[in-house]
Amino acid sequence: MSNKPTHDILLAENYTNANGEEKSHFTNIGSAWVKDTGTISCEVREGLAVSGRFVIMPRREKSEGDS
Repeated sequence: MSNKPTHDILLAENYTNANGEEKSHFTNIGSAWVKDTGTISCEVREGLAVSGRFVIMPRREKSEGDS
């Protein structure tokens, strides 16, 4: 197993845009790794006090335009 995270932990927050459409905004708050046993180990960034709906998604490769 690699030490490189395989997944991102995202905080999902719903909002209504100017057109009245319900949308979701996702904020990356941590990382997750799939272990050889099939379990998932998660780490949320230090100092965050968060609650709500979380989504764990496979990490995507960043392109040049991403920050």
